[in-house]
Amino acid sequence: MMKSHFFAILGRMKFIRRWGLMHNTQEENIQEHTLQTAMIAYQLCLMSNTYYGGHTDPREAAVLAMYHDVAEIYTGDMPTPVKYFSEDMHRTYAQVEILAQQRLIRLLPPELRDAYKPMICAAEDNPVWPFVKAADTLSAYLKCVQEVAAGNREFKDARETIGAKLKDMAMPEVERFMQEYVPSFQLSLDEMNKTNDNEK
Repeated sequence: MMKSHFFAILGRMKFIRRWGLMHNTQEENIQEHTLQTAMIAYQLCLMSNTYYGGHTDPREAAVLAMYHDVAEIYTGDMPTPVKYFSEDMHRTYAQVEILAQQRLIRLLPPELRDAYKPMICAAEDNPVWPFVKAADTLSAYLKCVQEVAAGNREFKDARETIGAKLKDMAMPEVERFMQEYVPSFQLSLDEMNKTNDNEK
């Protein structure tokens, strides 16, 4: 029986810090971000099916989101200004990301690799990918909202830039999520509990 480092390597996601160039009031790692992205992707697909006549699989989106950043175990979370510093930089990073994905696949027993390749190496080919990408962007936006609400102006411009990106997606599910769920991220726990008490 083959011994595999696959899940031990995935466990290192909690050591990969996001927002490396920014001052954070609360640090975030890619494992935390991945869980939130999976939860939001599930919700976006559910909203699409419930309100907008969609026919997507929320569970498939959630699983795809779980693996969307695993290459960063090897590459790290490269800050956006660095990743897009030049065309050469962006192209080189994309090539390194592919190599990292392939390396992860090779950690698995051969008979299981084909089951993981679509999630790790070809996620963007999946019909639910737009919902995962939107969820990924929403997770980043929520981080900015919380940091600004905590008085950290470092994230103010990022919040505006990412908010504009979400608007440009022109997805009704994203717009509805922004209206229904995002405002609560600016509230304290006591404020949310008080609202819940009033709704009983």
